[in-house]
Amino acid sequence: MIKNKVSSSSISFIHIVLIIMIITFSIRASNNMLTTSVPLLVKYYFGFSETEVGLISALISFTTFLTTAILNVKLSANKRRMAFIISNFVYMLVFLGIWVSNFYSIWILSAVMGILLGFIMPNIITSAGLFSDPKTRDRVLSIYTVVLSFSLIIGPLIESELLKFVNIREAFLIFASFGFLSFVLSPFMKFPIENKKKVKVKVFSNYGFRSAVFNIMAYNIPFAVLIAFAGIYEKDTFDISLSLVTLVFSLFFLTSFLSRIYLSVKPPRNIKFMMNETIILTFIGIMVMILSRNLDIFIVSFMLLGIPHGFAYPTSIITLGRSFKDKFRNAANSYFFAIMMAVGVLLPTLSGFSIDNVGFKLTFVFIALLILVLLILNNLNFRKWKINV
Repeated sequence: MIKNKVSSSSISFIHIVLIIMIITFSIRASNNMLTTSVPLLVKYYFGFSETEVGLISALISFTTFLTTAILNVKLSANKRRMAFIISNFVYMLVFLGIWVSNFYSIWILSAVMGILLGFIMPNIITSAGLFSDPKTRDRVLSIYTVVLSFSLIIGPLIESELLKFVNIREAFLIFASFGFLSFVLSPFMKFPIENKKKVKVKVFSNYGFRSAVFNIMAYNIPFAVLIAFAGIYEKDTFDISLSLVTLVFSLFFLTSFLSRIYLSVKPPRNIKFMMNETIILTFIGIMVMILSRNLDIFIVSFMLLGIPHGFAYPTSIITLGRSFKDKFRNAANSYFFAIMMAVGVLLPTLSGFSIDNVGFKLTFVFIALLILVLLILNNLNFRKWKINV
């Protein structure tokens, strides 16, 4: 009997983890294709300016922010589960819509996509952190972040190969299959059992939450701009094909994936040291990119920037996991993801205007200075955290 219970428990664990892995892979691979290829689609098919490209990238993040910060935080677990399943179904349909989109409908589809991601992404994080045993929870969260990185390698590779045979519109049609797979598995995703009594949680005054935010902002700020404009910059500056543009993104995510593999094997003991290392590596990668004079050096800078991309998100969610009790974790995850999306709203908008006026590289000089400010703020926060604890 005991052996059967252990065996059943092991099978249940594997079953849950496999569902999380497949949904995570399907959503992130296709979502990355959306965020990197919608700018290419609207630039070269609809004639958008850099400012308009920034605005449509910001629109996706803005609607995701609204859903995550306002709706997902307040809904009960049962309602979030229904929203999650419905969102996965509509998510698949949006890719079909982009296939036949025009100058006007692409704005509506982008807004809808953002709303859907606001219901999908935070709930995957929460589901991955539902295990009561701390070691099991950390292991599943590590698996989750590794799958995220793996999907960001494979997604651009698949798209790069597809663009050799089909146009970018038809690539969206094919990527709808990822949405279909996620929708089929979405009813099996686990959601927390919640007490009817609502408990207030102070998220923003939590020092762990603040460090997680400073850490992710130091990376998300340049990343949001790179996702929206790096592909356009590569094509216009180095005169390369769209297939090669997506391949460069794949190399970026390769170093991110290897970094997360490293963290899963050797989890960070000193979070402060790891965060400082992450922010400094981001600064170095940006400086190499600014100074690059050819495609080879630009690719090297992208691969350097992939390393802190691999470190930033895991160290932030590990910090959140250590700073909040189980019953507060959904609120912390939702607000954390909402802030990430808020960065995605502001930065493409501001940087699109900046790139139009002062150029791609000078825009990143300003971003590099901002990263140094965040490094200082994070260290000051750690000092206050240590004193209070």
